[in-house]
Amino acid sequence: MSVFIEKEAKTVEQAIDKGLIQMGIQREDVEIEIISLGSAGFLGIFGGKPAKVRLKVLPQPRIKRLVEGILERMDIPGMISSFHEEGNILVATIDSFEGEKYLKANQGMALSAMEYLVNKIYRDSEYEVRLDIGGFREKQNDDLKSRALQLAAKVKESGQEHKMEPMPPHQRKIVHKALENSPDVKTFAVGNADRRRVIIAPRLPGEKPGQRTAPPEPRNVGGDRGRPRGPRKDKGQQPRPTGRGQSQERPAPPKPQPARERPAPRPANDFKSRSKSPKGPRPQAAAKTDNALRSTTVASGMASRPSEPFVPRGKKTKGGR
Repeated sequence: MSVFIEKEAKTVEQAIDKGLIQMGIQREDVEIEIISLGSAGFLGIFGGKPAKVRLKVLPQPRIKRLVEGILERMDIPGMISSFHEEGNILVATIDSFEGEKYLKANQGMALSAMEYLVNKIYRDSEYEVRLDIGGFREKQNDDLKSRALQLAAKVKESGQEHKMEPMPPHQRKIVHKALENSPDVKTFAVGNADRRRVIIAPRLPGEKPGQRTAPPEPRNVGGDRGRPRGPRKDKGQQPRPTGRGQSQERPAPPKPQPARERPAPRPANDFKSRSKSPKGPRPQAAAKTDNALRSTTVASGMASRPSEPFVPRGKKTKGGR
């Protein structure tokens, strides 16, 4: 999309200067559209209207400075000689006699890398930037068209589809356009991002030339392989057949129970011994109590018996035999 702003001031020049300062660019980088010249009003005080301008950022000057800066860092003397538009594509032609062989080498890999960098920096522009040098892009496009026609003839003869190498979007578009009216083959693209490529396949009976076709769905090989998997509906409500031909419902999953609270730990000073008798020396008060009880028991036993005279051994009492 194009970037533009609108500014107002007392005069047109002041409005232009305000817009350039805000955007931080130079005057040659913008296209200026005067919306209103403004008016001074009655006696220069009452009823005056400000001047209003619209500044639209042009990509050509910025692209020219960027590409020439890249060439300078590559030690390749060169400059942008011209621009021309092809729809939404802005083609910038590089003039460099010494660097032409380096930029064209490996099928223009260095040129394509510069294109990628420029488009990433100016991704908000309404144009797609394409770089060319010495008619290299035009020759490359012609070679690609010839190669696509040769591959189409092979596909028609063998009946087998052919996969081309990964290509940028503008080259895939050239292949599609070269074979769109062929009655024998059709084209479609597969893959993602920079690995996207064109497939040339035989046209099926009933398909008309120029008809856009979608890529075929993956074949179901080995069960559900290749089939998109999604969540099964009503998994818990479907009856499950048993060996006797009867249906048996699956039990509902148990409800989660709340977690039990653990008892708080006892303090260290609240410990009670589980032994019946405490360890250690017996207290004196308890010993005295036991002795008193014993003496009382002995005395009570002796008192309960009848008193008899003391008879020494070996002597008989009176009345005895």
